[in-house]
Order: sequence, then structure tokens, then C-alpha cells
Amino acid sequence: MSKKDELERKYFALKRKIDKLGFICTGSVMKVFKRCGNPSCRCSKDKEGHGPYNIWTRKVNSKTITRTLTSEQAKLAQNCIDNMRKMEAILQQMKDLSVQYIESYEKDFSVDKNREKV
Repeated sequence: MSKKDELERKYFALKRKIDKLGFICTGSVMKVFKRCGNPSCRCSKDKEGHGPYNIWTRKVNSKTITRTLTSEQAKLAQNCIDNMRKMEAILQQMKDLSVQYIESYEKDFSVDKNREKV
């Protein structure tokens, strides 16, 4: 198998991996505890506070968007974020293979130093 064939095989194998990924999105999901600000509430004395709440934060048009999610939504969002990270890693590998593929072609237009100028 030639080098070009091997690069093509690897490239299309990565492409199939992308096809198998589910939904994708950016951001991060975390659990947070919040304080209500009421001085007589237990959260003003405890370190923890109310919660935990599932928070999803992401950037949209250079603005940070934060949403509170249910546990089920948080799992779905985290799965989508994980898929996005996998896809970005696969795309980087595909870019690297593309560069190798382009560089594997012999240069058809080599400069002949002995050629006369017209």
C-alpha cells in the first residue's frame, strides 16, 4: 500500500468517527451552590449554600450565556460538549493528514537550472 493510500485510509477512518458522534455544543457544565442574601438563612452561615445547581456556560457572539439546567439536561449538555471536544481532536488529526497528503505528491514543476530563458 502506497503512502497516499495509507493517508487516505486513515483520513476516511477519521471521517467515519465524526459521522458516529452525536449532537455537539460548546461550553462547560458545573455544579454550584448559591447564597440567597437573606441574613437569617442558613446559607449565610454555611459554607455551602443552596443547591447544588447545574450551570451551563457558553459564549454566543462574544457574550457569556449561563443557564441553569435540570440533572437530565446537564448530562445531555455534557455529552454534547464531550462530542465537540472529540470532534475538534479528530479534525486536527484530519488537518495533519491533509498536510502530509499534499506533501506526499512529488513536485511536478521542478525548476530546471539548465533550461534556457525564453
